[in-house]
Amino acid sequence: MLDAAPVGPVAGSTPQDFRFRAMPGLAFRMVAGRRIEVSRGPQVADPDLLLYLTGSAWGVLCYQRGWLPLHCSAVAAGPTAAVAFTGPSGAGKSTLTAGLVQRGWPQLCDDTCVIDPRDPRYIVRGAPKDMKLWRDALDALGLAAGRAIGDRLQRDKYYVTPPAGSVPAPAACGLDIVYLLGWSDDDSTSIQPIQGAQAVIELYRALYRPEWLQLLRDPASLFQEIGGIAQRVRLFRFERPRDFTQFGTALTLLEDHMRQQVGTQP
Repeated sequence: MLDAAPVGPVAGSTPQDFRFRAMPGLAFRMVAGRRIEVSRGPQVADPDLLLYLTGSAWGVLCYQRGWLPLHCSAVAAGPTAAVAFTGPSGAGKSTLTAGLVQRGWPQLCDDTCVIDPRDPRYIVRGAPKDMKLWRDALDALGLAAGRAIGDRLQRDKYYVTPPAGSVPAPAACGLDIVYLLGWSDDDSTSIQPIQGAQAVIELYRALYRPEWLQLLRDPASLFQEIGGIAQRVRLFRFERPRDFTQFGTALTLLEDHMRQQVGTQP
């Protein structure tokens, strides 16, 4: 029956007892922010299990705990500030993070950035782990591919261990800046501020699994939390060329902007 069930949330799920089917033969249940239960068929490979366990299942557990998981990667900018990168799949969140880590910026998290909206400092719960990069990004950065990611739609994407000698991340960094990533229509690189209502919209879009939010959170309280973050955290739109031969130049511009905004060196 598990193999034939549709992928997605299971009917009857509640915010504190949430179930979803990740793929044929694999389903999860998250209970009260304390427990993750797994139903796994014999055909499900370990990489597929790990991908959803540390992604969607962990994200739901965070919502149950009252935290906000953002679909971001992040680095530390000094002892107390975190800088995050968000955008649609393929926008380069992990690629930029990997490039910054190579240049000495400590990695805080990859793919999921968790904050507690009840804490006005918006401390990022650091979780340095293997990054997930496409083959072209690996080649451009000169990194060796690790094990392949299990998702059948991401066959040319791989886990990558942070470079040896990477700077350890500070224990408590408050979310200070979020960059919304995009591609330029020409060969230009630009950084522009995002303010007001648009900042609220972009932060909402950055939430992990936004299509499940109506089943997990009260809309009014969620909007209030996002509005509070938009008032405290600065947002910028960072657009760069797709051409990887210009990646280094774009990364240097980004670093300069981060230093100007945060006033620190890696």
